[in-house]
Amino acid sequence: MIRLVLTRLAGFVLTLFAASVVLFVTINVLPGSAAKSALGIHATAQAIQRFEAQHGLDRPLVVQYAEWLGRTLRGDFGTSFQNGVAVGPELLKRLPVTLELATFAFIIANLIAIPLGAWAARRHQKGADRSITFLATILGAIPNFWLATLLVLVFTLTLRWLPPGGFTPFTVNPVMNLKQMIMPALSLGIVSSALLIRIMRASMLEVLSTDYVRTAEAKGASSRTIVFRHSMRNAFIPYLNVAAVEFGFLFGSVVVIEDIFLLPGVGSFVLVGIINRDYPVLLAGALAITLFVLTLNLLVDLIASLLDPRQVKARSS
Repeated sequence: MIRLVLTRLAGFVLTLFAASVVLFVTINVLPGSAAKSALGIHATAQAIQRFEAQHGLDRPLVVQYAEWLGRTLRGDFGTSFQNGVAVGPELLKRLPVTLELATFAFIIANLIAIPLGAWAARRHQKGADRSITFLATILGAIPNFWLATLLVLVFTLTLRWLPPGGFTPFTVNPVMNLKQMIMPALSLGIVSSALLIRIMRASMLEVLSTDYVRTAEAKGASSRTIVFRHSMRNAFIPYLNVAAVEFGFLFGSVVVIEDIFLLPGVGSFVLVGIINRDYPVLLAGALAITLFVLTLNLLVDLIASLLDPRQVKARSS
């Protein structure tokens, strides 16, 4: 197990380094000028030169990356080109909002996917299975921003049950916080549940076809016992791996949803960085999302190995 953890940590560090290189190069070689975005389209050539010299943008890309990496490792993400605000503290302030939204959306996705996926597998090739598979196809085809707009139209403009947007910290007003979070979380969670339904169904089908489950059925075990006692645990192993990736996808796909519902999270912060070509904001936001996704995948990989000791034995042999 120790060998597995060390191997995974080494892979984590190498992947994070490779991701940082790709992010830095991609953001810096994209068309557009950070100086013109910050100074305006009527900025003179001299003003642009001064701006680029002030922020080190006139130096070779390798030198810029080395300096940025050194500062980032010390916890300094730089300052915004637009307003001079330190990026690190601003990112930390917004991180709980995005984390709360992604967590709510993930809970909603799993509340939909796990029972429906398990039920579809238990009713394989019957009406319930076909209906759930069709529903998953429909949900997977819906863009989350379209669903968000529809929810606002129904629950805010028509029924007037929920506020159109904004954010109130949970510690200040829990009820208002939940009211403001429910529609963004539903927009993300319902769409994400489509993939998870299919994964849960496929995992359960594989487990239900194994010999020990058939033996339990032959001994007269109830459907509830077969599903919850004999099948769920093994079905969760492949499901967890995909769910972790999906949670990371949720965390990284909040940009549009946060903008629609005026949530001050990492996504809206990154969106402003994209519009203004604010490199420090873009790099910090993208790196934070990458770090979160990689950490989550690492933890889930280790948990899956604990749930299935055969993986540890196979890797150590």
